[in-house]
Amino acid sequence: MPLIDLEPTFGKKQQSLQQWNPLFFIRHGIGSSHKPFDNLKQFLEKTFPQCKTDNKSYDWKDSVLLNGARLAKEVLNANTDRPVILIGHSMGGLLCRVANVALTDPSGFVSLVKSLAPQLTYRNVDVLDIAALQLVLPKNPITAIITLATPNSGAMLAGQLSGIPYLLKTALNLFPPTNLQSVADLTSSRLFRFLQNFAVDTRTLSISGSQGNRFARGSGQLAAWVGKAGLKMEMPNDLVVEDRSVDLQYSILPNEILHHGKSLYKHARCYMDCVDVAHTDIYTDTKQNVRELMVDFLQRC
Repeated sequence: MPLIDLEPTFGKKQQSLQQWNPLFFIRHGIGSSHKPFDNLKQFLEKTFPQCKTDNKSYDWKDSVLLNGARLAKEVLNANTDRPVILIGHSMGGLLCRVANVALTDPSGFVSLVKSLAPQLTYRNVDVLDIAALQLVLPKNPITAIITLATPNSGAMLAGQLSGIPYLLKTALNLFPPTNLQSVADLTSSRLFRFLQNFAVDTRTLSISGSQGNRFARGSGQLAAWVGKAGLKMEMPNDLVVEDRSVDLQYSILPNEILHHGKSLYKHARCYMDCVDVAHTDIYTDTKQNVRELMVDFLQRC
């Protein structure tokens, strides 16, 4: 059994591992590709033999708003009667949220892209590209969303602001990445100001790792500096994204899932005993906590 009881939030298990036939869309985060998620794809296909899985790379340098709209179009192109589950790691979880609001209210989404997005500093080319997608209502609404170590409040806190360039520098030798549209979405409130205009009822599970780790147990110099600056910093959960940002209940602005919407929602920190989990391998989860929790949640959809 998972460490965390999901039944009070999502009800009893309804889906059979052998018979349920969802379509999973897995989307990676910043500076990554689909390749690290092939193991997760294989795991889901083994666990749910009747499922199909879409695990693709995308141009992560583009804005989350544009990439989320592209994901919505890919869901539409699938033209499926299957239950659709969106799974996103890190920034990929934000893509899932954007795709979900776009498919919940396509006309409202496109209208707001045209009227509000430019005011929020999105490029005109993004506005035009989203309009060209011609988004419409899907056959069925999105069944559920799972976000893994996703900065649902953005990289607004000091620990995360130091973590994102570190991650990019390590992976791509690209520093500083301030010219990237994706980073602009992570380090400002513009995406969240856009999303707060929607309301959804899609059941959602956000998962982060341990409360404490090597970074949090270090010299404490960063925490001391933040304290002197008059800021409050939660323990980072995975060297990059702080647990407080992963949890939608602490959103920096009212969000479409909890505050404006009526979604069944739970935030889960899988490693309650402060066992280390790195941002770049929470989806691998060698101890199975995360994957076990995902399956437990999916059976309740």
